Amino acid sequence: MWSVRKALEKFIQSLRLTPQQREEVIRQHTVVREQLRQRLGPEMDFLSGSYSRNTVLRPLHDIDLFIVLESVDSTPPESPDAVLKRVRRALQGAWPRKELPILQQHSVHLEFSTSGIEFDVVPAFKQLGRNAYFIPERQTGRWLRTNPRLHKKRSREANEQAGKKLKPLLKTVKHWNRQQSSSPLGSFHLEAMSYDAFPEPPEGYLEGLESLFTHLSRKVLRPCSDPAGLGPDVDARMSATQRQAASQLLASAAGQLRHVLAEEETLPVQAHRRMRALFGEEYRTGGS
Repeated sequence: MWSVRKALEKFIQSLRLTPQQREEVIRQHTVVREQLRQRLGPEMDFLSGSYSRNTVLRPLHDIDLFIVLESVDSTPPESPDAVLKRVRRALQGAWPRKELPILQQHSVHLEFSTSGIEFDVVPAFKQLGRNAYFIPERQTGRWLRTNPRLHKKRSREANEQAGKKLKPLLKTVKHWNRQQSSSPLGSFHLEAMSYDAFPEPPEGYLEGLESLFTHLSRKVLRPCSDPAGLGPDVDARMSATQRQAASQLLASAAGQLRHVLAEEETLPVQAHRRMRALFGEEYRTGGS
């Protein structure tokens, strides 16, 4: 039987995309971007979201593509709904036999059933003279300002400050969050709250995981601002009830990890049992 620390390291490794998965993702997103370039003629396009920040975990749910259509002085001339439908027509023209791409709040969703890879295509307009982009919000008909490249920079800085342990730990928390059917927490919300979790590197992954859950349980009770300092709060639609529920879930996980820290050497079987209850069958206690 592995030690709890070795089992945790193996579990963290299992959350990474395999080289074969990465190769398929690169092949697929290259094809999608080429089709969009031909049909929309954007000024630029780049990967965004958790895949670009290297905080994605498997199974891979989706990849964000940021498509900058043109530069504007102020609010784009088209409505968010019109721009999203323009992107959908381009995707439908490229893959006419597929199901109609789905219009979402900020993006258009495209799924490839063979590879299982899904894309969220986010249309954007560069704001002239500002380090910002406008993206659509379909429900309200508004244009929001953001900059995923600033998000990526903030993520990288926070990971360096944590001795490069933040991203592995964050993937572990994201996996835990997927197991919680009642969790109101989104992936980017967890990331944004984690950026100030470690003023210095944690002693190890186990200590870091307990610290991160504890930090998040407190952080979620307060509004979480956009890390780029441009858009609305990341959790703007979160209710006070949801904050309390999320805080309790995170605090409970932190409490279980404190038990694990106390039991890992004297009661390893019990400690492993607690870890599996938190992270599911993917957490293994031994093997090759």
